[in-house]
Formats: sequence, C-alpha cells, structure tokens
Amino acid sequence: MNKSNAWIAAALVLASAGAAAQAGSPPASTGDLLARGRYMVLTGHCNNCHTAGYIGKQGDVPEQEWLLGNPVGFRSDFGTAYASNLRLTVRSFSEEQWVTYAKGAKPRPPMPWWSVHETSESDLRAMYKFIVSLGAAGQAVPAFVPADKEPLPPYEVRRLVR
Repeated sequence: MNKSNAWIAAALVLASAGAAAQAGSPPASTGDLLARGRYMVLTGHCNNCHTAGYIGKQGDVPEQEWLLGNPVGFRSDFGTAYASNLRLTVRSFSEEQWVTYAKGAKPRPPMPWWSVHETSESDLRAMYKFIVSLGAAGQAVPAFVPADKEPLPPYEVRRLVR
C-alpha cells in the first residue's frame, strides 16, 4: 500500500470511529437495564419509604415484597401522606409519561422530589423497566389526609421546616 492509500485508509478508519462514537454505545440489553433499574431503586433509597418494614429489617426484605407501598402514614403540618405502591403507580404511566412525571412532579413531603428531578433520563427509564418487571401486586395505600383531619393509625409524626 502506498502512502496515499495508507492515508485514505487511516481517514476511513477515523471517520468510522467518529460515526460510531456519535451513534453512541450499543443499546443495553434488557438484563443490563433491569440491573441498572434495581441498582437505582436501591441507591435512590426508594425502598426506605415505599416498602413496608424495609428500614426496620435493615433492607432484609425479599425483592417480591419491594415497592408495595407503606400503610404507615407520615404526618406533618402539611397533612398525612403515604408512600405509594410504586408497582401499581408506575404501571399507570407509559415510559415517556413516567420520565416526564419524575422530572417535574413535586409530591407531598417526605418525598425527596428534588433528588428525583436530578436523576438522568436513562436511569429513570431503567427504574421504570425494573419496577414494571416486578409485576403489579398489592393494594393502593390510604389516601392523603389533610392537616385538619385525624388519620387512622399507624402513622409517624414529624415536624418539617418550611
């Protein structure tokens, strides 16, 4: 190969590499997405509120019991809120709707919505796929109780700074 052909070959290799880089990495496998979603649920501490008994059992709750909601209310000056059954809630959204909701929603305390807003779109999509993969299970949690009404026990009382 002469020098001219070598330069052309090198340019083609570089152009191919550049096109591949612009296209991004290949799509993740379903297993990879589910593993990433599971990881995000764990490190995002979703189970701490959305899985009954999770904190008391120091996370030793079988995965089939994850994200079924929590019947223990969180009572504050804002009212009494209950951590939703994400396995039912998330299924009510399409993947696109879930990402839009997660990026813009401001649910009641104690939900740390500001952290969810910072979650990348790809991680939110992985979370969606993982939560949906767990299957619909459980019941809806009690409805929000306004601050001027007394909720049925059990509930925790906490003061929040406004």
